[in-house]
Amino acid sequence: MNEYEGNVEDRELALALRRLDSAVVVPDADPAREAALMAAFDAAQVRRAAPSAGRQYWYMAALATAAAALIAVGLHPALTGRHGPSPDAPAMHKPYASTLRGVQPGPEPPTEFVMVPGAATLPAMESGSLVRMNVPVSMLPSLGLTPPQANRSASVQADLIVAQDGLPRAVRLVN
Repeated sequence: MNEYEGNVEDRELALALRRLDSAVVVPDADPAREAALMAAFDAAQVRRAAPSAGRQYWYMAALATAAAALIAVGLHPALTGRHGPSPDAPAMHKPYASTLRGVQPGPEPPTEFVMVPGAATLPAMESGSLVRMNVPVSMLPSLGLTPPQANRSASVQADLIVAQDGLPRAVRLVN
């Protein structure tokens, strides 16, 4: 039993294709036609020759310059945004009254939400949810919070505001 016995239409199609194959006469390769075809291919290659070495050098130099400019522009926010301006730079805001009296502001109370670092650069929040979870104390600095001194446990309870994209936008510690 071969593969065509199950379906009559497939067997008829296979037989018709075999008859067509045996009826077609394929001529031998003509050396003159082959030479003319190869000459046409060679002529097309010459017309589409690669750019000269000098021209290619300038293409690569322009590409390298553009890449260096993109890297420099891309690194600028990372170098200045997270760590703030250099200490020698003039202040961009007026100091608070408490710092004028010599009192240093303390950490924010745990009852207020603190924006997660980098959340300001994310797209606007369309919807979100409040999630209470145990957060490892070692993760608190990356969320913009100072670990509590009184709590020596491995994790603390925190409320996170999570946006529709699943990324946290703000966090607060729960008493």
